[in-house]
Amino acid sequence: MGGKSVRVRLNTSARDFNDILCSAIDDTIVEVLGHRVLDTLYEVLRSKYGVTRDELPYRTETIYQILENTFAVRGAKTIGTHIAQKLYTKLGLTFHNHDGYTLLDYVEEAKAKLLTED
Repeated sequence: MGGKSVRVRLNTSARDFNDILCSAIDDTIVEVLGHRVLDTLYEVLRSKYGVTRDELPYRTETIYQILENTFAVRGAKTIGTHIAQKLYTKLGLTFHNHDGYTLLDYVEEAKAKLLTED
């Protein structure tokens, strides 16, 4: 995946959005914590929660819960913010940090921004 950004903006389909979100999660976890942690994260998601990578866009709260359980609230918020920043970059959106926002809040905000730009 390297350092290249995929920029999509208008007419981003739900499938494209989901693929970009999964990519942002992958990229961030690898950058911040490494490939081993990414592999372990997906194994825990699958074995303990029954969630596959492709289901993450519909289960964003589950990945955030795992991050919170593993890294506490502050760590989960930091990692979630990094994921959100990467997501916004890949979507070509301007990111603004909001106190109190979780990853789920940023994902919902990104979806709303894309809808208003169509």
